Amino acid sequence: MASSLRLLILVYVGVLSYPDVSGISIETDNNNVKAEEFKEAILSCKYKFSKGMSLRIEWKKIQSQGVSFVYYNSEFTVAPTTPVCEVPSSAMTGMVVQMSCKETESSPPSEYQWYKNGVALLEKTGTGSARAANITYTMNRKSGTLLFNTVTKNDTGEYFCEASNGIGLSQKCSVKRMQVDDLNVSGIIMAVLFVALVMVLCGLGVFYAQKKGYFAKKSSSQKKMNYQSTSEKDFKHTKSFVI
Repeated sequence: MASSLRLLILVYVGVLSYPDVSGISIETDNNNVKAEEFKEAILSCKYKFSKGMSLRIEWKKIQSQGVSFVYYNSEFTVAPTTPVCEVPSSAMTGMVVQMSCKETESSPPSEYQWYKNGVALLEKTGTGSARAANITYTMNRKSGTLLFNTVTKNDTGEYFCEASNGIGLSQKCSVKRMQVDDLNVSGIIMAVLFVALVMVLCGLGVFYAQKKGYFAKKSSSQKKMNYQSTSEKDFKHTKSFVI
């Protein structure tokens, strides 16, 4: 392995993508910078521009996936990574459901946009419009949460979240489906009635057995066996004493 680390840095200044723009010229002393790993590397950027123009200078590292970071105003910015999304696979109508979306590598921090069935969800910005009144959720673009205070069957669908911070390409998590079903009240009532019926039948069975004296007969039979056993022991003891 070579003792030096070769870095190929592409320098972009706000108008580099537009070579026809007049009044600005940009050049560098070295397009192919070589430096030892963990040591200083100096990249140069020389520019000229006409008076009255405002210039924004950015250094960008370009990879096959897009821009990996940008250096601007003495700070590094990093593009978003793939966010982690949490979406429940199932829910019952009327429940409180919260989905979350988060990634922690980007700088500045990412903002988040949720999608349902491939369509971007709207933010609830007010309560005056009919459009806002139909929104049954609250989406927080800063924290990445999507909250349903009372989820309905209409909220069934495929959800994913997208993270972006204006640097590089936005990233999205994999699609996850949430199925919302009505609470089976009739089924619950039937189950409760079945359990209650079993308990009543067991109680009637015990009452019938007590009324017929099954438990009393068993007790009397046990006492008789104990009495016979005691009598035999006394007899053997008496016989032994006479001998």
